[in-house]
Amino acid sequence: MAFIKIKKNEDGEYYYYVESYRIGDRVFQKNLKYIGKEKPDENKIIELENEFTEKKIQKLIRSDLKFDKYKVELDLIEKAENLKRKFFKNLEKMSPESKRQLEKRFKTGFTYHSCSIEGNTLSRAQVDMVINQNISIEGKRLLEIDELRNHKKAIDYMMSEQEDLSENFIKRLHEILMKDLNEYIEDDIYFVIGGYRCDMRYIEGADFIPVPPLMIVDEMRKLISFYKKNKYKIHPLELAAEFHLKFVTIHPFSDGNGRMARLLMNFILDRSGFPMIDILLENRQKYINSLA
Repeated sequence: MAFIKIKKNEDGEYYYYVESYRIGDRVFQKNLKYIGKEKPDENKIIELENEFTEKKIQKLIRSDLKFDKYKVELDLIEKAENLKRKFFKNLEKMSPESKRQLEKRFKTGFTYHSCSIEGNTLSRAQVDMVINQNISIEGKRLLEIDELRNHKKAIDYMMSEQEDLSENFIKRLHEILMKDLNEYIEDDIYFVIGGYRCDMRYIEGADFIPVPPLMIVDEMRKLISFYKKNKYKIHPLELAAEFHLKFVTIHPFSDGNGRMARLLMNFILDRSGFPMIDILLENRQKYINSLA
């Protein structure tokens, strides 16, 4: 959001037109234009707003950040930035109750799509009944009911967590996501909740083989290091996508890796000041192909 900033020194007051923006847990300010020693009136502010369009501001910010690389086309980055700004502008106008309803709809949709991608058969309306009204659906397996409720709890935990991304956070998130689901998987003696897998796993349709169990700890530490090293160097959209891909390739857990990858992707986006996203069930095959 652009605003008028006053800088004072022994010579008096100086006015600047400044844009404030957030990346991760840091807030930056970009001086867009020096106005002068006179306080700008309403007409001058309108003139500045017309001069510095959203598109122009984003280009100036990107030149400051000097991201090391762009694997995503710049026009897609620009579209994402503009969507982000529009989203938060609209959010500012909403009442507290409207914001709560928006968050509720997102959590319901995210839970529905993410679990459905992994084979859950409940409809979106049924998911709403399960996670928001605590109603069980007749004829549906308890496994499906519990994984939906767990996913909602995992989102709540992810959104309330104050610490940055770490191995402990990831393991705790997995523990919440998979709580008690081992009761329904009696034939998998290697099923582990909240800890890394201890056997080899293979992904149907994938062109890669997940890392062996003995390499998981090392690879996960490298992944966390990659995130911390690059969170101010790579654009947040790319960082979240690349983290997602690397996580799926490691495949650190016995089960729930896809749901975990999408949760962690959104955690990174949220921490970087971006709206969280939902990969829709109808895009499942396209999504899987992009990871293979």
